[in-house]
Amino acid sequence: MATTFQSFSPDWWSQVLKEFEPAQYYSSYAGLDFAGRSPRRRRFFEDAYQDITQDYYQSAGTAMRQGEEPVSFQEFLETNPWTARYGRLPQTARGTTGMMANPRTRFLFNY
Repeated sequence: MATTFQSFSPDWWSQVLKEFEPAQYYSSYAGLDFAGRSPRRRRFFEDAYQDITQDYYQSAGTAMRQGEEPVSFQEFLETNPWTARYGRLPQTARGTTGMMANPRTRFLFNY
Protein backbone atom coordinates (compact mmCIF):
# COMPACT_ATOMS: atom_id res chain seq x y z
CA MET A 1 0.00 0.00 0.00
CA ALA A 2 1.46 3.33 -1.05
CA THR A 3 1.45 6.32 1.22
CA THR A 4 1.09 9.90 0.11
CA PHE A 5 4.65 10.68 1.20
CA GLN A 6 6.13 8.21 -1.28
CA SER A 7 5.14 10.47 -4.16
CA PHE A 8 7.67 13.11 -3.03
CA SER A 9 11.08 12.93 -4.63
CA PRO A 10 14.15 13.12 -2.38
CA ASP A 11 15.05 16.56 -3.71
CA TRP A 12 11.61 18.10 -3.23
CA TRP A 13 13.04 21.20 -1.52
CA SER A 14 15.08 22.14 -4.59
CA GLN A 15 11.90 21.82 -6.66
CA VAL A 16 10.08 24.12 -4.21
CA LEU A 17 12.90 26.67 -4.51
CA LYS A 18 12.63 26.61 -8.31
CA GLU A 19 8.87 27.07 -8.39
CA PHE A 20 7.85 29.05 -5.30
CA GLU A 21 9.06 32.67 -5.28
CA PRO A 22 8.46 33.39 -1.56
CA ALA A 23 10.71 30.43 -0.70
CA GLN A 24 13.41 31.84 -2.97
CA TYR A 25 13.07 35.27 -1.40
CA TYR A 26 13.11 34.26 2.25
CA SER A 27 16.01 31.82 1.75
CA SER A 28 18.26 33.97 -0.47
CA TYR A 29 21.80 34.27 0.86
CA ALA A 30 22.16 37.95 -0.01
CA GLY A 31 18.87 38.85 1.66
CA LEU A 32 19.56 36.85 4.80
CA ASP A 33 23.04 38.33 5.05
CA PHE A 34 21.56 41.81 4.80
CA ALA A 35 18.78 41.05 7.29
CA GLY A 36 21.15 39.57 9.84
CA ARG A 37 22.91 42.87 10.48
CA SER A 38 20.24 44.52 12.66
CA PRO A 39 16.59 44.11 13.74
CA ARG A 40 15.54 47.09 11.62
CA ARG A 41 17.11 45.57 8.52
CA ARG A 42 15.37 42.28 9.29
CA ARG A 43 12.03 44.09 9.49
CA PHE A 44 12.79 45.82 6.17
CA PHE A 45 13.69 42.48 4.58
CA GLU A 46 10.49 40.86 5.81
CA ASP A 47 8.30 43.73 4.61
CA ALA A 48 9.96 44.33 1.23
CA TYR A 49 8.89 41.12 -0.53
CA GLN A 50 6.11 42.76 -2.53
CA ASP A 51 8.32 45.65 -3.67
CA ILE A 52 11.13 43.29 -4.68
CA THR A 53 8.83 41.04 -6.72
CA GLN A 54 7.34 44.08 -8.42
CA ASP A 55 10.84 45.25 -9.38
CA TYR A 56 11.66 41.76 -10.65
CA TYR A 57 8.56 41.59 -12.84
CA GLN A 58 9.36 45.04 -14.18
CA SER A 59 12.93 44.06 -15.09
CA ALA A 60 11.77 40.74 -16.57
CA GLY A 61 9.17 42.51 -18.70
CA THR A 62 11.72 45.03 -19.91
CA ALA A 63 14.14 42.24 -20.83
CA MET A 64 11.41 40.35 -22.73
CA ARG A 65 10.39 43.46 -24.67
CA GLN A 66 14.03 43.96 -25.70
CA GLY A 67 14.21 40.34 -26.87
CA GLU A 68 16.57 39.21 -24.09
CA GLU A 69 16.29 36.25 -21.78
CA PRO A 70 15.08 37.46 -18.35
CA VAL A 71 17.09 36.35 -15.32
CA SER A 72 15.50 34.02 -12.81
CA PHE A 73 14.08 35.40 -9.59
CA GLN A 74 16.87 33.76 -7.61
CA GLU A 75 19.55 35.42 -9.76
CA PHE A 76 17.75 38.75 -9.42
CA LEU A 77 17.82 38.43 -5.63
CA GLU A 78 21.56 37.77 -5.60
CA THR A 79 22.25 40.94 -7.60
CA ASN A 80 19.68 43.12 -5.81
CA PRO A 81 21.36 46.04 -4.01
CA TRP A 82 19.79 45.60 -0.55
CA THR A 83 21.92 48.24 1.14
CA ALA A 84 21.22 50.87 -1.52
CA ARG A 85 17.49 50.16 -1.38
CA TYR A 86 17.53 50.41 2.42
CA GLY A 87 19.59 53.61 2.24
CA ARG A 88 16.98 55.30 0.04
CA LEU A 89 14.40 55.04 2.81
CA PRO A 90 13.76 58.20 4.82
CA GLN A 91 15.38 58.34 8.24
CA THR A 92 12.09 57.85 10.06
CA ALA A 93 11.43 54.61 8.12
CA ARG A 94 14.91 53.32 9.00
CA GLY A 95 14.42 54.30 12.62
CA THR A 96 17.41 56.62 12.72
CA THR A 97 16.43 60.13 13.67
CA GLY A 98 18.26 62.91 15.44
CA MET A 99 15.82 62.61 18.32
CA MET A 100 17.44 59.43 19.57
CA ALA A 101 20.85 61.05 20.02
CA ASN A 102 19.56 64.54 20.82
CA PRO A 103 16.46 64.30 23.00
CA ARG A 104 14.27 67.33 23.42
CA THR A 105 14.98 69.18 26.68
CA ARG A 106 12.37 71.86 26.33
CA PHE A 107 9.88 70.21 28.64
CA LEU A 108 12.28 68.47 31.03
CA PHE A 109 12.18 71.29 33.57
CA ASN A 110 8.55 72.28 33.15
CA TYR A 111 7.06 72.63 36.65
